[in-house]
Amino acid sequence: MGRIRNKDLERKIMDPVEAIKFIPKRGVLAFAGMAGTAYPKVIPRVLAERVKNDKDFGYVILNGGSVADDFDEAISKINILRRYPLGSSSEKLRKEVNARTFEVSDLWLFEFSRWVRLGVLKRRIGKIDVAVMEATAIMEDGEIIPPLSLDSAPSFIDAAESVIIEINMNKPQLTGLHDVYAYKVGDLIPIKGVLDRIGEKGLRIPMRKIKAIVLSEYDDSEKIHYSKGEEIDLKVAEKIIDFLSKEIREDENLRGGKFTLQPGAGPIASLMSRKIRDLEVKIGIWGEVAPTSWLPTLSENVEGISSAVLYTLPRERKFRDILLNELEEFKKRIVIRPYEVMNNPQIILRFNHVVIQQAIEVDLYGNANITHIGDNLYGGVGGSGDHTRPSYLTIIALPSITSSGISRIVPLTTHVSLPGQDVDVVVTEQGWADLRLLSPTERAREIIEKCSNPKHKDWLWDYYNSIIKQRGHYPINIEKAFTRY
Repeated sequence: MGRIRNKDLERKIMDPVEAIKFIPKRGVLAFAGMAGTAYPKVIPRVLAERVKNDKDFGYVILNGGSVADDFDEAISKINILRRYPLGSSSEKLRKEVNARTFEVSDLWLFEFSRWVRLGVLKRRIGKIDVAVMEATAIMEDGEIIPPLSLDSAPSFIDAAESVIIEINMNKPQLTGLHDVYAYKVGDLIPIKGVLDRIGEKGLRIPMRKIKAIVLSEYDDSEKIHYSKGEEIDLKVAEKIIDFLSKEIREDENLRGGKFTLQPGAGPIASLMSRKIRDLEVKIGIWGEVAPTSWLPTLSENVEGISSAVLYTLPRERKFRDILLNELEEFKKRIVIRPYEVMNNPQIILRFNHVVIQQAIEVDLYGNANITHIGDNLYGGVGGSGDHTRPSYLTIIALPSITSSGISRIVPLTTHVSLPGQDVDVVVTEQGWADLRLLSPTERAREIIEKCSNPKHKDWLWDYYNSIIKQRGHYPINIEKAFTRY
């Protein structure tokens, strides 16, 4: 078989119904894949059919990040005990999480992968019984060629007792895109540039661990956690470019394109690709995720893309097709690496790194909430907190209002995902507020004046005028803060 060239592993091809016999009735299952890309599709469906909500079965589910609706639809039919992280667009699963039907902990993905590798996860919930990953080929020497994501796959596989591989026959063999390097404590990772390669072209998995190989013909679903961009998102992207243009003129560290960019995830990240040429400098993309809509920029002012996953937003499949049709050329300009490298602060600190982080809401002191709506967990909305602390510049980007007109600039956030100390700039479609070296009350004035929607300015100024009369460096009025309009 052309996709599986190792004879010993070829003998492990089996029907998925037979393959799930290696999955215990209760245990820890890890599924690689991120941003609706490269996630397993056969095993979750067959497992769901086998389990059918039978409470004798029960699983802790680990994911490489956000997945797609078809995965969630299948996984929701089993008895989930815990899930790390949520990464779900499924309304059913969100309702179950917020009803505390099963337990979820919100995690930054570098830390998560590190905890998996170093055994912290094992001490808390037990060993990974089975890791399931998608692949595009297996070479003669047993090297596994991944799809367009490496995410947490290396740490899952190294920590797992057993591995099941899905070979996706609808995807081309992607040899040459990846750089697989397993980070160890104390390593000085020898990466100085975006396109530096230091590892293997694929995954090396002990053959004794690989229990089954199944064939898949499912495509990645377009029903993912991220939505397509709207006009207001494009305006936010334009304001980000305006701000960066000003910074490049004024900051010698960024002048001449001496910086890397994490564009983040979701519609704003994708729409920025249309405007990045306006910077008139060459930059490198170093991101936890990168949209395939950035591929045309590689022929303009982006020198290369390094990411843990290349994902595609709904209605933007043409960009993925460009990649797959011109794969040999793109291999020179794209590197896919695991979170353990992409989100590693050791490497990020070597660059003048600019992070675009989307959020659900930002308060007047610059604290950002990227995970919750009220007291309900919504899930990540893009980007990575792993990048914000070691970055040179962290930009929180969001529309000033929701689609229903509610202000996303608020007096106080109900949840703090990123503290104000990690936030340098806030950008909305209204403008930007540069918060660096400002006191809390100075930050509040800047955010109201520069970033809030005109419909809500009076409400925010009313709150500000009430707290400025109080004593204290960080004045707040909790009762007034949560009285809307």
